[in-house]
Amino acid sequence: MGKGDKRTKRGKIRRQSSGKYRPKSKNSNLRSIESILRNIKSLDLSKYPEEQIKQNIIELGKVAIVIITLHKGKLIIRLRPNATEKETFTRESEISFKPQEYNKTYQRASSPNNTMFYGCVVPEKVGQGEIENARITAIFEASNLYRNSVDKGIEKLTFSRWIVTKDIPLVAIVHHKDFVQRTGHATELNDGYEEFIKKRPEHREKSKLVTEYFAYEFSKKEINADYDYMISALFAERIVEKRLGGVYFPSVRVEARGFNVAIAPDFVKECMKLLYVGECTLYKNGQQIFVDNDTEAIIQNGQIEFTFTEITDPRIRLGREEAMKKLNLRHEDF
Repeated sequence: MGKGDKRTKRGKIRRQSSGKYRPKSKNSNLRSIESILRNIKSLDLSKYPEEQIKQNIIELGKVAIVIITLHKGKLIIRLRPNATEKETFTRESEISFKPQEYNKTYQRASSPNNTMFYGCVVPEKVGQGEIENARITAIFEASNLYRNSVDKGIEKLTFSRWIVTKDIPLVAIVHHKDFVQRTGHATELNDGYEEFIKKRPEHREKSKLVTEYFAYEFSKKEINADYDYMISALFAERIVEKRLGGVYFPSVRVEARGFNVAIAPDFVKECMKLLYVGECTLYKNGQQIFVDNDTEAIIQNGQIEFTFTEITDPRIRLGREEAMKKLNLRHEDF
């Protein structure tokens, strides 16, 4: 046997430490993680340092995460604003994820190399203060008229309703300190995570540092250019590379009272089905908004093209003139 070797009772050889190697201590590991996160924070994002961010994310190593599964039967609402009132979408591809060839910028959970399907969901158990209608969250997230500083206006919107046909595993981004206690669902997810990592003390501090940092990135409000989304988008890209379905995160636009999903195209194709498409008109006057239903298309199995029919039921459609009266709008306002 070589020097430093010791034979066990079963005759196997176990290498003994020579004293030259010392495993990293817990504090040393934490300092390494803190150093990597400082490196990411210090980057000038306007220079688009994609490769450096990707490498830093890999160097963070394994951390404990929350996986939330969208089970079969779960409904997802997606909204796409129409460019004009005359524009009409007639194909599934026009209301699904952005085709990769047109995907040129960073968004909160998608990069130029990784297009995603964005949608809104309602938790299985709606907590106090949480939004019960995913269409409301979708309007706050995607409506140009609502998000922009326009006092009065009309905007055409196209909603689509999708159903999960096969379970989709998503990484839940729920650890931002300003959101955790704001709604019951976010609190429940975070409490479950805390219980999980308590049983794994060797990963606890590292995991909290990493998950809280990326929760901060996903909750950014002040966005001046697409590169402000770069860190959260590349983190989501890494998640998809690990063959998970995408991410599940609180809506910044509604102060975490609603929830968004960003799902990878492969999971959309294999695990989701389009059920319904509807055209609506959003009316805005100051802080007041009203959304009226205009047309609809019920999608049959395998149908990729569709034609809208006008909604005439007065219980679900008010009509332009009555909608404008409801908000004290006049035609000359536009």
